[in-house]
Amino acid sequence: MSEILLDVKDLVKYFPVQQGVLASRLGKQVRAVDGVTFKVRRGQTLGLVGESGSGKSTAGRAIMRLIEPTSGSVTFDGIDVLQLKGKSLKDFRRNVQIIFQDPYASLNPRMTIGEIVTEPLKIHRIGSAREQIKQAKDLLEITGLNPEHINRYPHEFSGGQRQRIGIARALALKPKLIVADEPVSALDVSIQAQVLNLLDQLQDEFDLTYLFIAHDLSVVQHISDEIAVMYLGKIVEVADWNMLYKEPYHPYTQSLLSAVPVPDPRLQRTRERILLQGDPPSPIDPPSGCNFHTRCPIAQFPICSEQVPELREVAPEHFASCHFAKPYPIAIGAPKPDAGVAAE
Repeated sequence: MSEILLDVKDLVKYFPVQQGVLASRLGKQVRAVDGVTFKVRRGQTLGLVGESGSGKSTAGRAIMRLIEPTSGSVTFDGIDVLQLKGKSLKDFRRNVQIIFQDPYASLNPRMTIGEIVTEPLKIHRIGSAREQIKQAKDLLEITGLNPEHINRYPHEFSGGQRQRIGIARALALKPKLIVADEPVSALDVSIQAQVLNLLDQLQDEFDLTYLFIAHDLSVVQHISDEIAVMYLGKIVEVADWNMLYKEPYHPYTQSLLSAVPVPDPRLQRTRERILLQGDPPSPIDPPSGCNFHTRCPIAQFPICSEQVPELREVAPEHFASCHFAKPYPIAIGAPKPDAGVAAE
């Protein structure tokens, strides 16, 4: 089994509520990330899944210290990330890069793509100016772009091409870990497939490890080795992708997977849809006990409303945060393709 490259334990990030006199007096906080624990193995991909507002992107940025965590532990390749300062923090950032969600907002419109891709090399003083330009051209070619376009500006490229520029920039420093923050959610479906295939190829070529953040379960299925599901700032289930999709234990995961359509009408008609009641609670004032108990179809009182469930092992290498976790066969579709996602 692969060694652990990234080990996150009890990661917490609270944001103070600034608006309103009453809120500030009561010390209200947005519990964006509330005790998240997971591990990412070297050379593999962990898919971090959750609906909008679940805290997955905040967790990714806190791990990189783009925002400072409130508390918790982040260990990267044996180094305590939260204790790093100055040069040691800069060295850490050389080994961990990010691909942002929005390919339009993440590129400086006043810089050419050559300047964008070589910027990390200049910051870390790697190579001469000529060597930096050569490496930028090589990276553009590797990511499927024309190296001759190195002097063009971001507005001259499509969304998919801009995301490839962002990927080339992330690869410039030859990192060990890439945090991919919903890298395909802003792209058309056919372009999504191309970018996912590219990420898959780059992982093999550069021996990369991915923390892949997304809300699209079908996208995560195709690229992940393990999957962690988040709900309201907490991890509710972690398992190998195959086990999670075939036999989820947590009722929230079951509900998410039951909503994924299957490309077989006969199978689709036989599947049971699990509908959740109400809206997700506010992270400013989450429910007591289990965060999910207000919407859970199998909640039992008072245990679910009073006791916070631990993330416990419910099957070999399968963890769920539920007092009454039990398997529920979903069978959402075909097995994960080895050759990547076919573009339509």
